[in-house]
Amino acid sequence: MSEFAIEVDKADLLQALDEIPDAVFDRVKAVTKITADAVAAEAGRRVARRTGQTAASIVVEETYKGDGYVVFVKRSWMPMLPRWIEYGTKFIEPRPFLHPSARLEAAMHERRVAAAIEVAIHEKGLGD
Repeated sequence: MSEFAIEVDKADLLQALDEIPDAVFDRVKAVTKITADAVAAEAGRRVARRTGQTAASIVVEETYKGDGYVVFVKRSWMPMLPRWIEYGTKFIEPRPFLHPSARLEAAMHERRVAAAIEVAIHEKGLGD
């Protein structure tokens, strides 16, 4: 009976595995910016308007931790107005614009994230 042995240098593999989290983070963060911009644009089209000031105040900013992006209404001429429009009051019927915009983008965001993860893995020489 003959012996058969294979020696493998796993250093490159281990290095690639160590680099994947950072590569995935960078790719997914870029995807979150695309999604946030799409949500903001859709919210701007959906918001009930008289003057257009609320729509013009919808912004995308990086999170404080720097790990993603947030969409919100900044510096509204009437600070509570965006909330009143979104959720309503006892005097005003709700006319949501932010939440429906985010829901519309959710499936596309999931596809973008999956693709970004796949690309990051392939960039490190792993995958298929």
